[in-house]
Amino acid sequence: MNEQKLEKQRQNLVERGVLSPDEKLYGSSTINYTEKLVGRIETWNQGGVAIFTDQQVILSKGFSCEYIHIPYQCIKEVGKCNQGFFPIGMVITYENRESGEIVTEKISLGKRKKWLQILSEKTGL
Repeated sequence: MNEQKLEKQRQNLVERGVLSPDEKLYGSSTINYTEKLVGRIETWNQGGVAIFTDQQVILSKGFSCEYIHIPYQCIKEVGKCNQGFFPIGMVITYENRESGEIVTEKISLGKRKKWLQILSEKTGL
């Protein structure tokens, strides 16, 4: 994405209250995500977005207007996973700041290597 489009997207996210005005936007990607059913059984669902900034990863799942803000300092582990047979998934394990609970999110997205590199650099993992 070129710088002009990236800045326009950043301004839009700041106006909507998703980003703070001092955050730098690295980019975003549409995602598929897992939803737990029973125990370890989960299903992949379509429709969501992952937003990568210099301070955090922001996930939006489905058609919800709710965002999951994951600061890099809260991330405990990042890794790769598969969506079915396709090696396009990413696993992010983090500590929820409000509850103190350890949460694992599985998403699949394009350019996984690029986003994993950003996460690794920002988290030090």
